[in-house]
Amino acid sequence: MISATTFYRYSALFLLVLCVSMCQDQVHSFAPKSANAGTTAVNFQSETTVGAETTTLAIARALPGTVRNNIPKPSKQQTKILVENIASLDQLKYFLEEDERPVVIKFYAKWCKKCQHVGRQFDRLAMEMGDRIIVDQQMIDGDVRFAAIEYNQESQAFITEELQVQGVPSLQIYVGTRKLLEGGSSIKNIRQELAQVEDLSHGDLLERAEEADDGVLTGLIEESFYDSPDFLNEEW
Repeated sequence: MISATTFYRYSALFLLVLCVSMCQDQVHSFAPKSANAGTTAVNFQSETTVGAETTTLAIARALPGTVRNNIPKPSKQQTKILVENIASLDQLKYFLEEDERPVVIKFYAKWCKKCQHVGRQFDRLAMEMGDRIIVDQQMIDGDVRFAAIEYNQESQAFITEELQVQGVPSLQIYVGTRKLLEGGSSIKNIRQELAQVEDLSHGDLLERAEEADDGVLTGLIEESFYDSPDFLNEEW
């Protein structure tokens, strides 16, 4: 005959074994199955468009066993815009005369907050219409060229006295040495003028610029020519 003490001991042991068995069943039922998880992630990957790349990455991180090498990487292609920095009349004259395409010029100062805002719009326009270099060093010729003249102590007289620019930021369009447009600080004015002359031949464009030109730069170039040492030493 089994004593009461022995009966309680066996009963307690039986209950302990039963509890352990139930807990193991629960753990296995919630444990992730790596094979299925990997398959799920790969299937989702194949059905996901490039635009949903972030979603794919999040699921790949959440599910173990995922082959993450299949996740598409964003393009690292970069584009560099070409903006000519000009600091003198000779540089400006040479740049304007070396090409037939219209030139958009930005006058700016580094300390000017509005210049920074206009500068970002200027860069976007240059990215759309100007010369640029893509990541593999391929040169793309735009329909328009771009240049920048910084207002500082050295260029102050050149900008304000010679070119007669009244303030910064200021935007201008030239065709050759003829000023096509005084655009103020509005990129919108520049875009509108470029849209209007887009389909003009070079002859018609030059004629339009000659009609609009205020004569400031052309007069300055003529004065500099007569004041040059080569002209003064010329035998007539």
